[in-house]
Amino acid sequence: MGDHRLAVLIFTNEGFRQVDGGVARVVHDVLDLRSEAVQIAQARGATVRWHIAERASNSGYDPVRWAYAEQRWLRDGDVRYHRMADPRAHPWEMDHFEHCVAMGAAGGQVMLSVAEDADSVLVISGMSMFAMAARFVIRAADQFQIPATYVHLTHNPVLNAGGDAELPETYADSVMGHLARHDERVTIGWESEWMRDQYQQVYGIPDGKTLFAYNGIRQDSPKFDRIPPDEVEAILRSLGVPLDRDLMISWGRGVREKGFELFLDAAAQEKGVLPVVLNPRPNPALEEYNRSLGSPGLLLSGQDDRVLAAFCQWPRTLAAVFLSERESASITGNEATLMNGGTGLVVVGVPAGVYPELIDDGVDGVMAKERTVAGVAEALRSVVEMPPAERAAMSVAALERTRRTRDYRTNWLRSFTEMVDRHFTVIGRSAEPRA
Repeated sequence: MGDHRLAVLIFTNEGFRQVDGGVARVVHDVLDLRSEAVQIAQARGATVRWHIAERASNSGYDPVRWAYAEQRWLRDGDVRYHRMADPRAHPWEMDHFEHCVAMGAAGGQVMLSVAEDADSVLVISGMSMFAMAARFVIRAADQFQIPATYVHLTHNPVLNAGGDAELPETYADSVMGHLARHDERVTIGWESEWMRDQYQQVYGIPDGKTLFAYNGIRQDSPKFDRIPPDEVEAILRSLGVPLDRDLMISWGRGVREKGFELFLDAAAQEKGVLPVVLNPRPNPALEEYNRSLGSPGLLLSGQDDRVLAAFCQWPRTLAAVFLSERESASITGNEATLMNGGTGLVVVGVPAGVYPELIDDGVDGVMAKERTVAGVAEALRSVVEMPPAERAAMSVAALERTRRTRDYRTNWLRSFTEMVDRHFTVIGRSAEPRA
């Protein structure tokens, strides 16, 4: 047992009050692996206390899931929870620069509170809403002589599709980029090579100031278990899915950048294929768009992982299609692969964001030549025309690659090891306060 008391403080927008997407799952997975992470710290002479600070957005608040998270990690576990008031007047407002400043200031105050019972603090954040927090954390560390380091995970792109920096996030990200370039205490954790290249291109961050933080999947999750064929059929039939047609599916948050309109447009050109879109909540705008196309597309909302698995395991589901314009670290295609289990489902993506890292075109998936209706339609057509044996070989290759590169335990413990090693190296050189 080590004598150094290390506080690990994670800033998040999801995970406890709000449970709506992949960020919440990452937070939960990190907390479930904390005993193994503690062993890494203990080998370096430290004990660990875990802290979560969450922006209390009303969007996506689920009291049942909050009660579950509270019981599992706060009451029965050893995690401390810190509430951060949402500076926005309304939950549907976009984040603006002043919101990033407000969240950053709140983050600095939380760090001071956490440091009262710690010898040093390792802070981990993601998303541009917390990019400014690094400045406030480092300033607080200077003023109160607190040994601290900060790792910002590259959740948000810092370039748009046209190559121009976006606003207002770019202001907050530029503060992070400057600190990561010049202050040894601030490091970028890259969730994909695409994101690492962006941060290096925009902010000139050297390789030595970046850490591996690749995303992963709990591959032992029950959602990847095989479902009996008759139960798969019953699930789909209960949802009104026509079982005499080939299907293609897509899922994710119901926002325009995810490309669901593009999916419906492209799928409409394959008359024998039924496109299915699953969103967490009802999506009236997409429903109206589907009607305007005269598309037979089936739009579902609020379905759980077992329904997704049933679609992926249905023999007539030919493809899982993901067309986001700037996905930075998506694992949705890998989840589709694991749910399918190498039985013939093909993952289709577009040449944008992280997808080129996830798909080896023609080997373990299909990559559209361009992110257009014509480009995606051509990719979908190639799957329809593909012999079943070729689809099966492609899905097996995807399964092998996912199992090899997307294990969450392996990836997170590697990341945490790098974070802790750098933390103790840096605080050993950072005893003097900085101006």
